[in-house]
Amino acid sequence: METRTKYLPEEILTDILLRLSVKSLVRFRLVCKSWFTLLKNLSFITTHLNHSSAYNCNHLLVHTQAKNHAISLLSNKTLDVTLKIDSPRTPKAVEREVIVGSCNGLVCLSRDSEIVLWNPATKEHKVLPTPCIGPLFFNYALTWSSIGFGFYGKEYKVVRMVNSTNLVSGKITPKVEVYSTSSGSWRVINAIIPCYVDQRKCSVVLKGVPYWLGFGPICPNTIFEPQREVLRDEFVLSFDMGNEVFLQVDVPGAKDYHYKYSKKLGVYNESVAIMYYPSYEKDIRFIELWVMKDHVVDECWVQVLRIGPFSTLWTPLGCWENGVVILQNPKDELLLYDPTIGKAEAVPTNGAPTFSTSIATYMESLVPVDGGNKDLKETKFV
Repeated sequence: METRTKYLPEEILTDILLRLSVKSLVRFRLVCKSWFTLLKNLSFITTHLNHSSAYNCNHLLVHTQAKNHAISLLSNKTLDVTLKIDSPRTPKAVEREVIVGSCNGLVCLSRDSEIVLWNPATKEHKVLPTPCIGPLFFNYALTWSSIGFGFYGKEYKVVRMVNSTNLVSGKITPKVEVYSTSSGSWRVINAIIPCYVDQRKCSVVLKGVPYWLGFGPICPNTIFEPQREVLRDEFVLSFDMGNEVFLQVDVPGAKDYHYKYSKKLGVYNESVAIMYYPSYEKDIRFIELWVMKDHVVDECWVQVLRIGPFSTLWTPLGCWENGVVILQNPKDELLLYDPTIGKAEAVPTNGAPTFSTSIATYMESLVPVDGGNKDLKETKFV
């Protein structure tokens, strides 16, 4: 095979390989040493990723969080074909498992006892080292944590927000630590978390930046009754992976009606979006979608969609290609709603969807789970 490829110019061979699927390229690593070196090269991996992005090769991961943690892979080219993929097995038992986010073909999974970086296409995975801030951290006891995933340049990072309670004074102290693929370790950073977050993971990842829904303290005049709105300021929180600082902006309508709705974050046509949907049966059954405008401080949101009315409560889970919105109806069925034609199409899944179903956009890639910061491993050639 080494001899045969000499008759094919290297640039033509590379152009052919760039058009192939990750599954094929993983097999072709075993053809010969020169192909192995090429297909492990970070420059080729990046070019292949950019080629896939240019040709709109996005998929959708649907995590039903059933007993077997079923993950369905949905192609934007063939909605009638759904593949079931198994998350990586590790020595520790799989407990509660959630998809934190997906970047450039890498998926971050959070379990009760571990965090895993996983490439479903190459079937590689890496269990991250134990975080610095554990259940007991000096005189502190961990009470809550939330995880975000993203990248900056060629470096992939996991950020972990932790609330710790001082065992002596009872004071709650927020702490932040970051894992990076370049160092392969965790470090505690002096980042200020400007608002509260009660989610176990970030809501969405866009261009390497994780986003959460955040909130301020509950207003003093709030009346706690069933189906009564909780009055508090709400924000969209993000973490700048380069400067390692948190940023926040008000949600749309922050001074008006926002507290009457439940909210979900998503990505709509390459912009951060927030979806407002009814909290109770008595509310008007519309779903509003607002998009964050770039480089705007005041009035940084614009409403782009209003879907409905629905006869019952429908919950938005996120967005996909071409502005399609993923919805979950009261029967726990998943549907793709195309606002341009006003119709919804059922989504096939492996495992029955539940109230805890989550989604993430995903693109197959050759990106290694260590970020490419290790020497090429020995392998067998044929």
